[in-house]
Amino acid sequence: MKQAGKSVQDQTAADTKSIGFDYQYYYFLYRMVQLEKGQTVGYEVKDDVHIDKENGDSVLIQLKHSLDSKANLTEKDDDLWKTIANWTKLINDGAQNRSNLDEQLEYIKKTSFLLVTNKSSTKTNKFLQYIKAFNEGNKELSDIKSYLIKISAPKKGKSPSVVDGYIILLLSQDDIWLDGFFNKMGFLLSKDSLIESIKTKIKGKNIIENRVDDVYESIDSNLRTFIYDEVKAGKKININFDLYYKKFTKYYEMGRRKGLLIRSQDTGVPVPSNPMDYISIKQLIDTEIMDENDLDFNEEIIRIFTDKLLMNNNEKRWLQDSEITNQDINNFNKRTIRKWKNNFDKIHALLKKELRTTNLIDVDKEKLNILALECYQEILSLNLTLDETDLELELSNGKFYILSDQPEIGWAYDWRERYKV
Repeated sequence: MKQAGKSVQDQTAADTKSIGFDYQYYYFLYRMVQLEKGQTVGYEVKDDVHIDKENGDSVLIQLKHSLDSKANLTEKDDDLWKTIANWTKLINDGAQNRSNLDEQLEYIKKTSFLLVTNKSSTKTNKFLQYIKAFNEGNKELSDIKSYLIKISAPKKGKSPSVVDGYIILLLSQDDIWLDGFFNKMGFLLSKDSLIESIKTKIKGKNIIENRVDDVYESIDSNLRTFIYDEVKAGKKININFDLYYKKFTKYYEMGRRKGLLIRSQDTGVPVPSNPMDYISIKQLIDTEIMDENDLDFNEEIIRIFTDKLLMNNNEKRWLQDSEITNQDINNFNKRTIRKWKNNFDKIHALLKKELRTTNLIDVDKEKLNILALECYQEILSLNLTLDETDLELELSNGKFYILSDQPEIGWAYDWRERYKV
């Protein structure tokens, strides 16, 4: 049975098209985290990626990615020779004032050319071997030319292929041009796992082991935003060392800082379909602190569950990364409950005194609710501390909501009788 060809959908699939761009982007990020004083790294400006050095020299970098993880960079590889043809045309670009040989040689002198690919080396690619031997002084220029003439000669009755045309273009250059170009040409093969390489470079900047991923994600996210904003404004993507230091140093400092790393909630918070079943919400409804008819009721529900999830997720991560222990959490809970109790007792002190001579049932409900509201507002203004780390209000509030769900704390004077099992 004849096998069907690829569908139009398969041929235009976004993942197969975008991976080449992703490879290019991640290599740009990889080189950015290695920037040194006086250097600039560019993205799709002079080449796929380029590096300008302090002395005025540049490195032009072409990125070629293959979906085939076992692919080799062959002797007449399209990616190889298309790259070399692009460099040849770039060197000879009259629009850049490089129409004559002297101008071209001056450009070659100040420029290095690097092909980076995830394709592997192969013993059958004699071109790479010849270039290496030439740069080591073990081959003459004439040896390379003879070899290139041989492989670019079309078979009898055949027209030159596209790759043959690229090779012929290269061979049409002056010997002094070729000599300089071959000496400035480099190849970085089998370059894959760029994200891991980036993380290794980040870790090398004295980042705490379990914070490397956080630093990487922060740099990656903010770099993507920077690129988007620059392109939208019609600007070229060039990042020099000073800009890199200004925009990204804070993320490295975050990775080195003592104390707990607070991670934000990246995704939307799934509010349960039955929020009224949660004791934390019941307490607020029963004391009329919240009302289902309030205009901001849904907004408040979302905020409460957001704060709870934020605190819960951070506690889990800190435990998982061994930044704190279960005993630390237990002690934190005790200190938090003590803070609540001090405020609760202060706010209800006069009521407690009044109840020495009367019954709670005789106390006006409105008065009880006002005290509950005062207690609630006072508690939500408190910032908690865990492992010498000051927690933001969202986290602190989240902890109080979690404890009121259990319930270990409450707002109304008789909360224990109402909710404690």
